[in-house]
Amino acid sequence: MRRKVTDITTPTCTSTYGWIADNGNGTYTNPIMWGDYPDNDVIRVGDTYYMSSTSMHLFPGCPIMSSKDLVNWEYESYAVDRMEGDRYDLINGDVYDEGPWATSLRYHNGKFYLMFNINDDTAYVSIAYCAKGPWTLFKLEDELYDPGLFFDDDGKIYVVHGQGELYLSELEIVDDETGQLSILSKREPGARRNGKKIYSYPCPGHRYNGYNEGAHVYKINGFYYILTTPIWKHGSKKEVAIRTKDLANGPYEVEDIMTSFMNFWGNGIHQGGIVDVPQENGASEWWAIIFQDRSKLGRVPTLQPVTWKNGWPYMGQVDGEKAVVTHRKPNIPNLEPAQPKALQASDDFSTNKLGLQWQWNHNPDNGKWCLDERPGYMRLKTSSVTNNLTYARNTLTQRVVGPDCIGTVKLDVSFMADGDTAGLCLIQKGFTFIGIKNVDGHKSIVIHDNLTEHASMSLSAGIIDVWLRAETPRHEYRMEFSYSLDGIHFTRLGGRYDMRYGTYVGMRFGIFNYATIKLGGYVDVDSFELTTTEHQGNLFGLNRKIDAERYDDQKFVSDKELQINSKTEWTCDDPNCDYNLSISNLKDGDWLQYDQVDFGAGDAAWFNVRVASSLTGGTIEVRLDRMNGELISTLHIPNTGDIDQYVNVKSDLTKKVAGIQKVYLVFHGACHNMCKLNWFMFGSGEFPQISPIPENLTVVAENASILNIKWDDSPGALQYDMMFDDRVISNVTSDFSQTGLAPRSSHTVRIRAKNFAGYSEWSDEVKSETVSDQD
Repeated sequence: MRRKVTDITTPTCTSTYGWIADNGNGTYTNPIMWGDYPDNDVIRVGDTYYMSSTSMHLFPGCPIMSSKDLVNWEYESYAVDRMEGDRYDLINGDVYDEGPWATSLRYHNGKFYLMFNINDDTAYVSIAYCAKGPWTLFKLEDELYDPGLFFDDDGKIYVVHGQGELYLSELEIVDDETGQLSILSKREPGARRNGKKIYSYPCPGHRYNGYNEGAHVYKINGFYYILTTPIWKHGSKKEVAIRTKDLANGPYEVEDIMTSFMNFWGNGIHQGGIVDVPQENGASEWWAIIFQDRSKLGRVPTLQPVTWKNGWPYMGQVDGEKAVVTHRKPNIPNLEPAQPKALQASDDFSTNKLGLQWQWNHNPDNGKWCLDERPGYMRLKTSSVTNNLTYARNTLTQRVVGPDCIGTVKLDVSFMADGDTAGLCLIQKGFTFIGIKNVDGHKSIVIHDNLTEHASMSLSAGIIDVWLRAETPRHEYRMEFSYSLDGIHFTRLGGRYDMRYGTYVGMRFGIFNYATIKLGGYVDVDSFELTTTEHQGNLFGLNRKIDAERYDDQKFVSDKELQINSKTEWTCDDPNCDYNLSISNLKDGDWLQYDQVDFGAGDAAWFNVRVASSLTGGTIEVRLDRMNGELISTLHIPNTGDIDQYVNVKSDLTKKVAGIQKVYLVFHGACHNMCKLNWFMFGSGEFPQISPIPENLTVVAENASILNIKWDDSPGALQYDMMFDDRVISNVTSDFSQTGLAPRSSHTVRIRAKNFAGYSEWSDEVKSETVSDQD
């Protein structure tokens, strides 16, 4: 089954490589990394900052990163090369979402210490003289869940650890040369953890007596501070500080220091560390690196300023109630200006070692891959005989990047053995992939969603090079696949698939090759390229949508219950949700700030929004530079009949505006729940007309599980939505394939066109059914 050829000579994604938080103007925009870098810890050694993160079942594990300014980061090394045991080798089980948890990074007596725990095993510590390694791994005598390693100024060494209740364990150095640690404390009879129980955070109704985890320990101005993460009554998590002058005996005080959902409602910012930035006058700025859960993209780190008030380290602003989105960079004395840069992503495999962006799914079989047998390629040999990619060894992975990205791999498939399958996947534990399947010497390109084959297209004999592509649409936790035989023209294959997400590790691209019959075949990986539509902060140009939740700042009223501030929510366009965000809870006097709107040479003529309201009389003022700055447009919000019913509305600009401007959207009208804003934009030229209803919709059964759906292009349409039965599938193209259907199942299909002006009506309904397995 093939879908129409898409010419990507002018690609849909600008050839940029990953998210850059540094705006290049003295500010940065969170998240500082838009990918899965959870359980952050951060330290300063001299003039360099180091950060660690968790990577669980991925190896090498526990990335160590460095920065001179806390905004631009680069990889240094991994603290854990591999873990021993069959399950880490995908033999007789697996360690998905297990492995090293919640790293604690410290520097002591010329050595870096990286501690982590493995559930139902023990804690470990990896030690190095240099952040680049080599690292030496030592196993400790007991578990220390989510350890917070701390070297006290009296020579004592402690770890605060636990989940639900916090415990204090004492350690000692048993080898001065290596720095090897040993646990002095013992586990009391019947105790859940090693050491002494010191604190339990109140959390009524939780299965534990209390709940807090992810401890980080500091001693500042005579106080010990334990930063930790409890459950929050809003269904998420927050960050608190526990303060005492006697770490082992208390008394202990507690204070909320971060209670914000920033611009992703329902996901509180939590679990991270703080670090000082010395100033020339002898004082210090303080900053926190602490993550926010972004669902299937993983847990993304944010950089928050720390304000000390009454002896408490509040993160963000308003005593921790407001996380910053865009903010001034830390003041680093005597720091030379540097070009903002993204983390490594793309790779042409031209060096003799893998880039540090890559991690293997579980321990690699190092005898089954190499970079030197064919210089300029990674040779990936089959290492597992299996029918399930979840348990195939040597899947080489790296993070999916937000807000959207495309991964493209080029493979030489001429040396695949009978029964081999190789390709490009999106994987956590469950997976979806586009791959090459070799059966009896005949190759085909296939789509698999977990263990089910959803689409297939035969390859002509003699094909050597194949390009495979996986695309994650903007803010949609879904994926589409395509292939090419020349690297220029790509053909869609299959439909649109939901990301298969587990719990703790965000989605990842994976390059794989496994055998279903016997080992011996291989593929040569020529390149992997990651592209994104944007790469530097919230910088937006003309004639493109600006997602409302991508604000740089907003009006904020101190409100511990978070009931009266504007917030993000998923729209209700698609019953499956989780693909399109809006700003809700807007009210009279609220404003949203967007720092970098590029009006270019001054061609902008109109302002366009997608908005919903059940009230009449509301307006959106567009102002420059500040909330009461120069007014350039006033848009009247219509009553759409339902607060969840969106329409596109336009107003003209009254002033000519050029260059990069700070734009404020100021809302006037009802005192609460005035409207919801999905996106807005500034456009040039004539405002488009709504496209006509698409014509000549056809639905044809490809086989027992696939319907091919086609329609004629509608003049002026930019995208299409499909109503498949009672489910909306957004942003589809003709022809589209709906896969994974039951044989002899009946379905209805409708299509609508959309552009910046709005949506056409739905087309007439077309009914069809799949064929039987025997047809």
